[in-house]
Amino acid sequence: MKYFIAFILTLSTICMQAQTYEGVIGKHQIFLELDIDYNGNGATAFYFYKSQLKNIFLEGNNDASKLILFEKFSDINEQKELFTLSVTNDKITGSWQNNGMTLAVDLTKTSKSFEDYKLSKLKYVKDSIISYENKELVWFTEKHSKQSFFRVGKGFKKSECEFMNAKLEEIHANYVMTQLDCIGMELKIELELLSNQYLSFNTYPYINCGGAHPSYNTEGYNFDFKNKKQLDKITGLYPNVNLFQALKKKYDNTNDLQSECEYFTQGEWIWENASWVMTKDGITFTPSYPHAMKPCEDGFPLTYKELEQHNKD
Repeated sequence: MKYFIAFILTLSTICMQAQTYEGVIGKHQIFLELDIDYNGNGATAFYFYKSQLKNIFLEGNNDASKLILFEKFSDINEQKELFTLSVTNDKITGSWQNNGMTLAVDLTKTSKSFEDYKLSKLKYVKDSIISYENKELVWFTEKHSKQSFFRVGKGFKKSECEFMNAKLEEIHANYVMTQLDCIGMELKIELELLSNQYLSFNTYPYINCGGAHPSYNTEGYNFDFKNKKQLDKITGLYPNVNLFQALKKKYDNTNDLQSECEYFTQGEWIWENASWVMTKDGITFTPSYPHAMKPCEDGFPLTYKELEQHNKD
């Protein structure tokens, strides 16, 4: 998953400069991560209540006497999530104000993993069941993030359920953590194929982590649950196919292609990390582009017959 790799690397870079704290606002238990720019006077932070897990993002300034933080994208005079703090050695003390309420803040530096803590507190609640091709898909909503995702149920063998549901819970948890760690996320899920052997679906996450632009992309998931395999590369099904040449042969002379996308003129790199998903009729491939050209990420189908032929060539 391209996004999660990039997101984890970004967080790792930030965390090397940041300090993490555990303590209370009033009687409410929280974790807080603080990043102070000692070359200037800026500061950024986020915190979350242990009972809620959702990050609240802060910005502000630091000088020799006090640290001021307030809700990101607000103004200090609005007193939204307004922290007035003193940082001494491994302690942070001071006050928090919001909506006319003032509470004391008492925090101590910690080495605990925020990610591990959140993962241990996730709670999945069953909310609906749908039938598809004589099989059940069971939908669960995670309590803190309100993010929904499905598992498999009746119509699958016990061993298939165990394999698939472990994979699906892992995918669900990744999206839940993104929802909790970022400002917001919307997720669309489309089931493309459910047969006696394969389960394939696309996800379309739209993620706002506070950067200049939200992130959005297409992520295809393909499972051979009969043989208990997740199919990551198309070569797992067609080991000899040259995807770029197969797609170029079929689509290069198509008149309605977006010329600025240069699908087949700028090289094979946009297809190297293409997302793909199985359907009843074939496999649809979606090329990968940098953010500014995300509108170019359109689906290009090849039938199973075409893939078989290219696999032999």
